[in-house]
Amino acid sequence: MTGRDNAMRKNGFTLVEVLVGVVVGLIIVAGVYGVMVLTQRTSANLGRRVVTQQDTRLVLDFMASEIRMASFNPSMSGDTWINSTTTGAIDACSNVKAVITVPTPTVANRGILYADANNLFIAMDLGPEGSPPTYGIIGDADNEFIFYSYNAATQAVRRSISCGGNQAILGGDLPGTRIYNNAVTPSALPLFQYFDRTGTELTGTINVPAIRRIRINIAAETKDVDPATQQRKRMIYSTDVLVRNHAVFMPNF
Repeated sequence: MTGRDNAMRKNGFTLVEVLVGVVVGLIIVAGVYGVMVLTQRTSANLGRRVVTQQDTRLVLDFMASEIRMASFNPSMSGDTWINSTTTGAIDACSNVKAVITVPTPTVANRGILYADANNLFIAMDLGPEGSPPTYGIIGDADNEFIFYSYNAATQAVRRSISCGGNQAILGGDLPGTRIYNNAVTPSALPLFQYFDRTGTELTGTINVPAIRRIRINIAAETKDVDPATQQRKRMIYSTDVLVRNHAVFMPNF
């Protein structure tokens, strides 16, 4: 064997060396692919969570802004809550009647007409209406009655405005975020919780005049399942609303 042949043997690779190189290369490629797949899944999961958070927070903030106006009454007149226009408007609330027994307006309850764990019926005097424009009557302007409810069967939060229209605003058949308040363990999560001026939660039949703060709770879950776990990501969001207009009329509660 010549010196040239020896040099060629020294500069080449054996079959074993080639196979080892191929295996190492495949391991590196598999590792890179695994990292890419994990990154993609993490990004998709994060995207689903962001959409759910945005949907839920938007609804919570919207509900809070309206509930905060409960008992708004710039004329400071107790008759606002018991006039015939008010009663007639409530009597026409067929969408509300399908869910609760519609209450007769009372001075004591002011603009919180009905309150329980999954239903809240509020009123406010947004006037002025008429000519000359006057305050003191509810039911004579748009959005002066607002009814929120959670339906466990359809898993939807619904909103009825001025006793007309009854639209799902989150969950149900709507695209995007789902809600599961009724499926929270160990016990269902109420859409609404009520607290008095000392921070004590009001339970059972709600003493409406004593309400000072209302907590809105939504247990949300992503629309799509996580491919890795075949489960939807679940999160709970809450926000507290101080009903200052309601408190103005009941200083002793």
